[in-house]
Amino acid sequence: MWSLLRRHYGLFGGILGIHLLLFVLLGLNIHFKSRDEAGALQANPDAAVEVIEAVAVDGRTFDRIEQQQRDTEQRARAEAERQRQEALRREQEERQRQAEAERQRQEQVRQAAEQRRAEEQQRAEAARRQEETRQQEAERQRRADEQRKAEEQRRADEQRKAEEQRRADEQRKAEEQRRADEQRKAEEQRKAEEARQQRLAEERAAEERRRQEAAAAEQRRQQAEEAARRQAAVRQGQQNEYMAAIRAAVESRWHRSAGHQSGYRAVVFIRQAPGGYLHEVRVEQCSGDRAFCDSVERAVRLAEPLPSPPSPDVFAREIRFTFEPA
Repeated sequence: MWSLLRRHYGLFGGILGIHLLLFVLLGLNIHFKSRDEAGALQANPDAAVEVIEAVAVDGRTFDRIEQQQRDTEQRARAEAERQRQEALRREQEERQRQAEAERQRQEQVRQAAEQRRAEEQQRAEAARRQEETRQQEAERQRRADEQRKAEEQRRADEQRKAEEQRRADEQRKAEEQRRADEQRKAEEQRKAEEARQQRLAEERAAEERRRQEAAAAEQRRQQAEEAARRQAAVRQGQQNEYMAAIRAAVESRWHRSAGHQSGYRAVVFIRQAPGGYLHEVRVEQCSGDRAFCDSVERAVRLAEPLPSPPSPDVFAREIRFTFEPA
């Protein structure tokens, strides 16, 4: 009890002060009420005076009043206790609020510290990764440089070997070309000599062939001329025979006119078909009189069909002959 009073002496003092103030106010109310009633009686003596009837208070009533006072005090104490408990509750809540605020502040401080640590770790991780990236890039660049240098060296070696091979090939080709040129020249000389000999032989053979051909041609020409002469002679003989047969046929059908004179002659043109059938008869020239010319044309027409030629080769569609009677 005393420990509770020591912890809440302020609250207890406040409650005690409130009770004392209530008692003082109660006394002052009684005092002021008596003085007002006295002044009212003096101001209005005719007013009805309230008569207070004295009542004798026995022990039970006193006990009841005392019990009421105790109840009132108990209620006051209960109210004081309630107010004390409420103050304790509020104080506890305040301490809890402050503790929660402190916890939240510490939590914020912890979270801020953790965030700083996380950020520092992130920065450290980023720096580590950046360093690893830099190292990897440097390693990659180193390897790329080594590979590039190796590639350049390989290309230089290949170019050197290619150049050496090219020079060796050029020398080999030059030697082969020299030998080939020599062989070609020798072969060309041999072929030229062979060609010359072949040309000479061909020229001699050609000359011989030309001579033989000329001799053969000359012989054939002579033979052809001879055959032509013989054929021409035969043809001419057949033509003469054919013309003589036509003149004889015409003359056999010609009748001498009364005024005929010796030396009359006529050039007659005949167009005939195979078989001796006449298509046209015309006296082109005539040295006799009209009667002679007409008699010649009439004799030709009477001789139709004309005699057949001794050979089909002698047949001619157009014939021009001279008719001169004996």
